[in-house]
Amino acid sequence: MTTNTTLTRLQQLLPELFQPLVVTGDLYLRFQLTPEIPALLPMARVQEALLVPATAISPLPNLPAFTIGIMNARDRVFCVVDLGQLLGLPPLPNNPRDYQVVVIQLSATEPESFDPSSLSAEPSLGLAVRRVRGVARFEQQKMQLSVADVPECLQPHLLGCFIEAEKRILVLNPATIATAPTRFEQQRS
Repeated sequence: MTTNTTLTRLQQLLPELFQPLVVTGDLYLRFQLTPEIPALLPMARVQEALLVPATAISPLPNLPAFTIGIMNARDRVFCVVDLGQLLGLPPLPNNPRDYQVVVIQLSATEPESFDPSSLSAEPSLGLAVRRVRGVARFEQQKMQLSVADVPECLQPHLLGCFIEAEKRILVLNPATIATAPTRFEQQRS
């Protein structure tokens, strides 16, 4: 059999393999905020997700309890915070061997598209989370904007939620997370 004959035969037997794949929806990084609360961050603001040994994060004195410390990754130095504790939820377990850190871009404007050259130009923040679960696609029009029975401390940081397999997945707003330390300090005063 010639190559063309083999290809034609394969197309006849397995037509679905030769159909263009249509991918829809926006990309989100999926993670566990707490053991009970799955959450998403828009990938437009996520620079990377890292598994970081606790020894690679240098603690800093006299900072709020949610601040784990500072670290260096790819010639960038940035602060790492316990995202759950920052937002008013229980802290991560004490003395972990490793942290799962989501590095987000802090900027005043929403990025239109991913530009690798902007990674070093924009300030970053490391968000320590319980577990990174990968990347998922969700269609923006399916996002539910009203989110009932969510802890009050999370309300200012929500963009909405998606329902998947009858479970709610919260979509967090990176812009409000960046300003959460200011709100936290104002609440303590």
